[in-house]
Amino acid sequence: MSPLVLAAALFLGLGTAPQDDRLVIVGGGRSDYEIVVASRALPTTRLAAEELRRFVRQATGVALPIVKSASAGKKHIYIASTDQLSPHGFAIQTKGADLYLRGHDSPGRDRSVKYSKPIHRGTCNAVYEFLERFVGVRWFWSDPLGEIVPHLDEITVAADLVIKQEPHFDYRALVYGPMGSRKGDWPRRNRLGSEFQMRHGHALHRIVPINDWARRGHPEYAAMRAGTRRIKPAGGHSGGHVCTGNPDVVRIVAKTVIDRFAFDPDYQTFSISLPDGSGVCTCELCKRHDVPGLKVPIGVHTGWPVITDRILEFYNSVATLVSAEFPDRLLGGYLYMDYLFPPQRTIAVHPMLMLVVAPNRVMETWDDGVRVFHQDLFKSWGAFHDRVYAHDIYVSSRTMFGLPAPLGDRSAEAIRLFAEAGLRGAYMYIGPTWESQGAESYLLTRLLWDPDADIETARREYYGLLYQRAAGPVRSYFETAATCWRERTTRDRAEVARLAKAFYRTKEFPRVALAGLVVGYEPHLNVLEKHVIDAERLAKGDPLLERRVARLRDSYTLTATTIAGLRAVVDYELDSRKDRRKLRPLVQAIEARETLLKRVGMSYAPALTNSLRFADKDVHSPLLFGGHYHKLARQ
Repeated sequence: MSPLVLAAALFLGLGTAPQDDRLVIVGGGRSDYEIVVASRALPTTRLAAEELRRFVRQATGVALPIVKSASAGKKHIYIASTDQLSPHGFAIQTKGADLYLRGHDSPGRDRSVKYSKPIHRGTCNAVYEFLERFVGVRWFWSDPLGEIVPHLDEITVAADLVIKQEPHFDYRALVYGPMGSRKGDWPRRNRLGSEFQMRHGHALHRIVPINDWARRGHPEYAAMRAGTRRIKPAGGHSGGHVCTGNPDVVRIVAKTVIDRFAFDPDYQTFSISLPDGSGVCTCELCKRHDVPGLKVPIGVHTGWPVITDRILEFYNSVATLVSAEFPDRLLGGYLYMDYLFPPQRTIAVHPMLMLVVAPNRVMETWDDGVRVFHQDLFKSWGAFHDRVYAHDIYVSSRTMFGLPAPLGDRSAEAIRLFAEAGLRGAYMYIGPTWESQGAESYLLTRLLWDPDADIETARREYYGLLYQRAAGPVRSYFETAATCWRERTTRDRAEVARLAKAFYRTKEFPRVALAGLVVGYEPHLNVLEKHVIDAERLAKGDPLLERRVARLRDSYTLTATTIAGLRAVVDYELDSRKDRRKLRPLVQAIEARETLLKRVGMSYAPALTNSLRFADKDVHSPLLFGGHYHKLARQ
């Protein structure tokens, strides 16, 4: 074994036990093993065999044959599905000279992870555990540049090997990430997925299209605001709010669900979640369930009436009607905005309901008040109902604008909170590039499988294997970025409020966020750049490392241009003379940022470009190319 391969083996913990205590799967450029998969095996079981063959060959150059039945005179790796294990669970075991990789699989040919149509992939998970533990393979990013496959002379396992695992959570979803992070190989190889069909998206505006019903003579189905029924059609998944207290609305929703379940026996879940946003009904039918004087205690909607009880009454009423026909199906429903908080009157939720708690505040948990609120909220809901899931946002482009914003130990704390509270899974937004959070997207996959996973080990794997000799400064870059985000979150509120006045042309909710970015990141730009320079120096001469570190340079360029542009807006708007010369750095920043977004959008980061284009337009960002400030500064 070469010194480089030996070093990798030691880093990965690959065993070098005495020959008598191990099975040599590959050694000396050959193998006595074949992969055995039954002719009637499920497609995902056959996929597991293909994945094992592919990565063993890539690591060693040896192609293990895949056969339908065991050959005489050969040693065997049996890959087989069994329903004796939990969904997605697996077992790896040696018996004599043979190796068994078993898992709980289910039918389905799609190779992607689909939460609304899940495939149980126990055998794939067994193969991925084998490849990680004994070959050293990792899939840190969803493109080949983030794939780690060591070159090995041999692959061995202990002769008395027994491994058995199952996921802690039955729903493990990371969404809105880089291209390929939701659909494709990356989520499957990192063991994301779900045990049940999961449908909880905003849906009520489609089930009861209020403008259609108004034309048919039923404007009373629409939500009432300020004494008027709002019958404007829904735009996207917002708007179109209905009167949930109207018994006819309840019956329409229940009938829609029942008809769908009757039409398609494989349709096991249906979302009855309200549309996005507020706009809820103020009629007496709805308000009768509210608790007088109960107000939202935290966030941008502080002071609004809490309406959780009325929404749970609506969910329960629909579930009661549906369960009479289909007691074994499930209904998904959000708990969100002004119906996020635990109920005061409702004492139980129908057992067919899947409640999805969506505070979307985990990215703010460096604020101690938000952190305590976050913890109390999930603990309360976890104790209230036995089928509760989390919906939360680790990265929001409308508040972070593509800047690197790791949460540090708060990442692990949130997932462990879900486990402690008795939640059954989580649907989490991650960043549009892998540089948005450093190691944390990979860390989240580990924790969603096992909340007790060692987070320091995961971080050392990520930085050490991906960046090798440049690991030190790269890790320091993301640790500094975590400091920036923490300071942005625990900011000097008076200073932030002062700077936020400069962003009056932006929509109201991002103004403080933009000011916070200046306060949090501007003092650390020189340190961030130093870490990038150090990483570039250490990576020089290794084309693979140079390409990985080049993405770090892009992350810094985006950060520096964003902060420079925001600072120029502040200097101009808070200047009583409105000296346009102060906007010159803004033009440079906007145009440099645009050049970067075009380049990365055509290569490795289309999700970043798309998310920032949307954010700029949606919030009227001062960084918008061709926007107000760009035009003003160029005059």
